[in-house]
Amino acid sequence: MNVIARFVRFVVWVLVLSWVFKLFGKFAMWALRRAVDPAQQSGAAGNAGGSPAQSWAESLRGGADAPEETQTATRRLVRDPVCGMHLAETLAIPFRERGELMHFCSAECRDKYASGILPRAANG
Repeated sequence: MNVIARFVRFVVWVLVLSWVFKLFGKFAMWALRRAVDPAQQSGAAGNAGGSPAQSWAESLRGGADAPEETQTATRRLVRDPVCGMHLAETLAIPFRERGELMHFCSAECRDKYASGILPRAANG
């Protein structure tokens, strides 16, 4: 029984230390980012209504000064109407037809869609 208790105590301490190191690494990256980019320091002063934890979390996510549309555009997934593949909007090939913007995974899928050969069965 003593061996099991020691093992459990060891596992708990390993978890605690790993969390401490992870938090320390995040704090060090935040401090380094703040030291390198003085624009974030002025942005943090404008966040007087928010808590310091919120400004710290915003700086870890990419900064409070970044426009919202660029943050959402980098995370948005689009679907290829030909093959049904999902991919990031920044990696997709855009194609505008009749005022509608569509995104494709490859030039081959874009050409199939433009030629009208392939029935659009993936849109479902």
